Amino acid sequence: MQKQKRNFLLILSLVIMFFGYNDLKSNGWITKGNTSLFLNEVTLSNWAKGGESQVALTGLFGYLINYYAPDSNFIWENAFSTGYGFQTSDQYSYRKNEDKLELDSRTGYRAIQQFYYSLSFSFQTQFDKGYKYPDDSNIVSKFFAPAYFILSLGMDFKPTNNFSVSFSPISGRLILVEDNALANAGSYGVTAAKYDSTGKIISPGEHSRFDFGVAASVNYIFSPMENINIATKLDLYNNYTDPNIGNRRNIDVNSETTVNLKVNSYISASIFLHLIYDQDIPVQIFKTINGAKTFVGVGPRLQIKQTLGIGFSYNL
Repeated sequence: MQKQKRNFLLILSLVIMFFGYNDLKSNGWITKGNTSLFLNEVTLSNWAKGGESQVALTGLFGYLINYYAPDSNFIWENAFSTGYGFQTSDQYSYRKNEDKLELDSRTGYRAIQQFYYSLSFSFQTQFDKGYKYPDDSNIVSKFFAPAYFILSLGMDFKPTNNFSVSFSPISGRLILVEDNALANAGSYGVTAAKYDSTGKIISPGEHSRFDFGVAASVNYIFSPMENINIATKLDLYNNYTDPNIGNRRNIDVNSETTVNLKVNSYISASIFLHLIYDQDIPVQIFKTINGAKTFVGVGPRLQIKQTLGIGFSYNL
């Protein structure tokens, strides 16, 4: 698996280098990117009010490679983003707090005015093992567990290069869970293993799941004022081939918003908000019973992740 990871990262690097080189010699190519490194640190010594020392380090990289044919109605937009972060404190030596690897590609051909026939591809996974802290013994994610591949055919409304609305009535989604324990548990919607009365596995869990449905997305990038840039996207997916007919009414939601506040050419602040709701991803549910946080079961819930960082940022 480590060799596959290295090969995959090498391929992505070559792709970025290839398109970056072509941008220098070909008309129609537009490339831009950003790399950021954020450090949050708290040091306490003999602090009477309590607390603990903590250090958090997060690195982010994003790159856009877009092609707008100067003499035709063809467009091709590509976005690559990755990030990794961790934190340490007096109570633990290492905990992951950011981990993503995403690639999006979309081609379009003008149908009429601001409407385009479109074909899009999306890939998402993470680099490292993930845990539901404070439990650091049982993994809940790893490289290609899960991994999402989405291929969609539809129509785009694109009045400007910074705003688009996409609707894809033909959309296939492949979910991979390349880990036996997670597959046997039925994580991320794959079919779980079946056991006999003694707890022995009769049939192992499946490592993949294919959904066929309808997808929609909204992407918007804007600057409400100087030195502030906001990028937001909303992805919706409905699986109308779900074997559980009741689930066909559910819509998977993925929303990401990034606010970059630029101080100068190298210093910036970043706010990131990520919302996920997926009926097939149960999370642990806790309730306060007799003043104590008590585990009461699992079920789908709105997942929320928010980060704030101040540090080094450089536009490519």
